[in-house]
Amino acid sequence: MTITLKYFGSLADITKLREEQFTFDEETISVSALKSKVEGSYQNIQNTTYTIAVNQTMSDSQTKIKDQDVIAFLPPFAGG
Repeated sequence: MTITLKYFGSLADITKLREEQFTFDEETISVSALKSKVEGSYQNIQNTTYTIAVNQTMSDSQTKIKDQDVIAFLPPFAGG
């Protein structure tokens, strides 16, 4: 399974990337499992508040991620 990760705002600054691809042997993984893998790769992200969206839909920790999904790591934002 290959997925695309997109980082926005301060998360792009931490990872020094706007986008990258991750490949997994599993057919699906949970948002929680992905979060653990990303935080293992980018330890500074652990101290940052963020939300994860799967295919432009806000997700919870149990949301399943499938092949070709696009995952957005979103920092807090405010509207006006």
